[in-house]
Amino acid sequence: MTRVVLEKAGRVVVRKLDALVGRVIPLQPVLDAMSDRPYELHLELTNLCNANCVFCPYQFQTRDVAFMSDDVFEKAVRDFVGSGGGSVGLTPVVGDALIHPKFVELVRALRAEPTIDRIFVTTNAILLDKAGIDAVLSSGLTAITISTAGFDQAMYERVYRSKSYRRMRDNVLALVTRNRELGSPVNISIGLRSDRPLADVLRDPDFQPILEHRPGIDFTWSFTSAGGRITREALPQAMRLRVVSSRREPCVQLYNGPMVLPDGTVIACGCVASMDALDDLTIGHVLHDDLVAIWRTHALRQLRDSFGTDALNATCRGCDMYRDLELYRTGEGRTRASINRRRGLGERVRRDDASQGAFAGG
Repeated sequence: MTRVVLEKAGRVVVRKLDALVGRVIPLQPVLDAMSDRPYELHLELTNLCNANCVFCPYQFQTRDVAFMSDDVFEKAVRDFVGSGGGSVGLTPVVGDALIHPKFVELVRALRAEPTIDRIFVTTNAILLDKAGIDAVLSSGLTAITISTAGFDQAMYERVYRSKSYRRMRDNVLALVTRNRELGSPVNISIGLRSDRPLADVLRDPDFQPILEHRPGIDFTWSFTSAGGRITREALPQAMRLRVVSSRREPCVQLYNGPMVLPDGTVIACGCVASMDALDDLTIGHVLHDDLVAIWRTHALRQLRDSFGTDALNATCRGCDMYRDLELYRTGEGRTRASINRRRGLGERVRRDDASQGAFAGG
């Protein structure tokens, strides 16, 4: 446990010190570069999930369940690649991407594009065996984060409210084992959402064979209220609700890249607060407009500018997933801006280094 906690604490301290130093460097040129074109493309292949986590807003979703069509996928990717490409995230707003029947095929289509570099996904791992462990590892994904309560059946059924514990655990063990046999082509992390002390979770017998392969470990006990729908009483005692005291500057999500929903609707961010917030966060439709034009639209500029004012929309005003612009004050943020600028000028730039952290994105 000490190693896991120290590693996470170290990442946080380094990032905050980096951002503190970065405050002497003008931020606006970085934000301008990130506003010019999408650095990342996020695709919600489906909003259907095969778990019902106690902490997840999925349980309150009102959108109809849908699967992304070939037309939407191909148009979004074509626009993104045509503007210079970059990283692609396949983690839905809510849901699990592996439920899409063509998941591996779609990843391979992304990997076939020379201007696409990192391809990453967060999954509950229940359907890894159906997709095929070897197929997933050879598909072109660069990072997989496994979202799980941990590797104790009672806790898993309590928190993820799924009866697929044994299947999930066997899939994760098979994934990390085969990945190591293949020379670790994919960066695999375990994202723990547990209701027991971390030290106890890391000692669970079912976890030990997985830990032998040294996957990345991330953890949190802080969760969204989903606009007040998830209450303190609904969560296990060890889980707490996030509290955001200020939203004076734009949320970082509004500079990372748009989320394309299964029907082609484009929303400004992909955090769980946007699950049903189409009125507040829709900025275009990928079948009707060019993706870059949507990213440059007045609606998104207006949304960014509304932070810190009374004009901020209700969804963002009540969102406890908010993150400030710390990322873009760090060296990593300036690197992203430089890459984005060069891609916008027609230069082919690929990142072959691994992203840092389980949920670091592209």
